[in-house]
Amino acid sequence: MNKKRFWPFLLLLPLAITVIAGWFLLPDTLVMQVSTSGQPSKSMPKVLGLLIPMAAGMIGAAYASSEREERRPRGFIILALVVVILVVTFVFNL
Repeated sequence: MNKKRFWPFLLLLPLAITVIAGWFLLPDTLVMQVSTSGQPSKSMPKVLGLLIPMAAGMIGAAYASSEREERRPRGFIILALVVVILVVTFVFNL
């Protein structure tokens, strides 16, 4: 087994820390989308709003550590999108 393939899973640690911090810092209903007028248009319960990015991050890490070369960039793209989603979620709700 190639041990270098498992380092993308280390990127899940800061993601998990962010999700745990969000559990304590964010309100019970998260604003996920803001309309052009600046008003909240879509909201989601905190559990879903934090667990969906975590699950997507796990999928991204699995793709990034895949043996198949063509899947690796997709995994890193998914991980980058998860970071953007969590940052936007914190910005909208804090």
